[in-house]
Amino acid sequence: MVLFLSFFALAPEKAYAAKTRVRKPKQQVVYVSKGVKSSVRFRSDRLGILLNFSNFDNLESGSYQLVYEADGVPQGAGGSIILGDTGVKELLFATCSGGVCTFHQNITNARLSIISVLKDGTTVLKPYRLKV
Repeated sequence: MVLFLSFFALAPEKAYAAKTRVRKPKQQVVYVSKGVKSSVRFRSDRLGILLNFSNFDNLESGSYQLVYEADGVPQGAGGSIILGDTGVKELLFATCSGGVCTFHQNITNARLSIISVLKDGTTVLKPYRLKV
């Protein structure tokens, strides 16, 4: 044991300083999304969702569909995207007739799908899972 320790004491190693770290500049990453740009958010009372569409430049047509279960019964709503219409669309978790809406309870498995068909024929699907 003494022999082992004396070996390290008699033969010291040279210490080298760490090299300075040269960092490469980060590359600018630009994310390009195909299809219509969409903004999805809940109403303040969470009884529906609000959709807003933009970026119609390369869009041929589009549609949206909301499907969910209310008390175990499948429900849904949907519509078409009108080119150039930047107004807010409102989809309710409800059944409406004659201007009177009955809101659904115990909503589960809510999913929103936005489908864009581009001018080159490409179909783009944007799925959303909604936690109500």
